[in-house]
Amino acid sequence: MKITLVAVLGLLMFVAPCMAKDNEYRTGTLTKALLHVGSKKDTGFTDTTDCRPGLVGVNCTGGIVENYDGKLVATMPDGSLVVVRDCAAGATAAAFFLSCSQPWVFVMTEEDGTTTFLEHVQLGSGEDKFGDKFGDSAKVLYRIEHKPGVTYIVIPDPDNPKKEGRYTRMKLPKQAAAQKAPPQASDNISAMCASGKLSPEQQAKLCTPTPTEDKKP
Repeated sequence: MKITLVAVLGLLMFVAPCMAKDNEYRTGTLTKALLHVGSKKDTGFTDTTDCRPGLVGVNCTGGIVENYDGKLVATMPDGSLVVVRDCAAGATAAAFFLSCSQPWVFVMTEEDGTTTFLEHVQLGSGEDKFGDKFGDSAKVLYRIEHKPGVTYIVIPDPDNPKKEGRYTRMKLPKQAAAQKAPPQASDNISAMCASGKLSPEQQAKLCTPTPTEDKKP
C-alpha cells in the first residue's frame, strides 16, 4: 500500500508541472502568409452538367470543370516561398479534401523564436471565422495543450477570450533548395557606359570616375 501511494505521489509530482505549463500563456506573433498554387498540372475535365425538366422547358446547371493538381505555396514576409501541402481543384474527391482555394495560412513565431505553420482544428464551436478576426500580423498570447498523441497551440479569441482556436503544428513536405533572387541593379548607367550608345560628351561626363572613386581601394 505504501509503495502504491509513493508511486501515485511521484506521478502527480511529474504531471503537475506539465499541467501548469499547459496553462501558462506565452507571447508570439501570428502572421497570415498568402497562398498561391504552384506546380500546376492539368488532370483533365469533368462534365458536371445536370439538366432537369422545368416549368418552361429544361433547366441545366453545372458545366465543364477543369481538374488539376498542384501545391499550395506560402509567400513569407521576407519574400521566400514555402511549399505547404499538395492540393487539387475541380470536380474530384481530392479537390474536396485537399482544396487549392485556401487563401492564406497562419504562421506562428513562438516565444522561443520557432516558426510554425498552423493547421486549424474544427471543433464545431463557431471557430470557422476565427482567423478573420486577426489582421495580417498580430501579437498574441497562446498556450500549449498536450493531449495523448497530439499537441495543440491554443489561441484565445480576440473578442471573447472564453472561446479558443485550436491548432496543430503542420508537417511541411520536403522543401526544394532555396533559390536566391538575382541581385537588383542600383542604376543602368554602368551598362550604358559600356554599350557605346552615349555621345563622347555624355561618356566623359557620366562614365569618367570621380576623384573620390579613384581613391577607393
